[in-house]
Amino acid sequence: MYLQNRNLYMEESSSGSDEKSRKTEYQLILIAALKKEIETAHRLDPEKLAAEIEKTGFSCQYCGKCCRRAFGDNRVVLTPQEIENIRDYTELSKLEVAGPLIPEACQPEETGDGEEDGEENGEEDRNAKGSSRASETDEELLNEEQPSELSTLFELLKEDIDSEGNIHAFGWMLRRKRNGDCIFLEKDTNRCRVYPVRPMLCSTYPFYIEGLKLYTCECEGLGHPISAKESRKLTESLLSRYISELEDTLAMYEKYEDFERGEKGPEIARNDLEKGTCVYIVHDSRGITKIID
Repeated sequence: MYLQNRNLYMEESSSGSDEKSRKTEYQLILIAALKKEIETAHRLDPEKLAAEIEKTGFSCQYCGKCCRRAFGDNRVVLTPQEIENIRDYTELSKLEVAGPLIPEACQPEETGDGEEDGEENGEEDRNAKGSSRASETDEELLNEEQPSELSTLFELLKEDIDSEGNIHAFGWMLRRKRNGDCIFLEKDTNRCRVYPVRPMLCSTYPFYIEGLKLYTCECEGLGHPISAKESRKLTESLLSRYISELEDTLAMYEKYEDFERGEKGPEIARNDLEKGTCVYIVHDSRGITKIID
């Protein structure tokens, strides 16, 4: 159990002889489907994917739009290993780097400039432990939601609230500033403060693989020339990301144990949130983490 800023959290590993007996039928179906997709993913033709990327074309324009909330859903899903990589690089705590993965509709909208103090300190600020960049992020903003926004939050999350009022989240996302922008985006240069250890999603953007097919997100860099060599390099990273994410999701499903729901749970969660408290249980490939903010 650790105390970091105002966040209390504890981590547990899901294990035990009765683990299999607690899996739901739907959970077992998902596990089987993921195993099949992982097996097939290993057989994807990298040369074919590289040719598709080269034909599409891509060159980063350093516009920073993919990192800014004002231009759409900029959530970055993280694996536990990616969180560790960023922690080691920045010396920030786990909860300063990542928060629970929750629906975009629950996230803060653009609220003016919203830049954090210390934004202009550059490299020195990047490595500062307990940096102010992480002081006002997604969880704290949820505590400031208006009644109508709280209703939207509960409509989206009510199936994920247990009988004790804990909100269950499935995975982690990179922290964002008060205005919704990535906490590691440099304001003036649109460069990334953690570029050497940036998440796989960022290093392969705007491309992604889903259901064994290649897709692209909206991006100003699409359509610009890319060499065959760079296309193959990007393909290698993209396939590694795809398989890693599938394996991470599989491990989460295998560890997951369903929770008890009850009529009082959402009421407890709503009351807690109105009092400025938010309680999450985050499920990931390594077990569960309880966060009390």
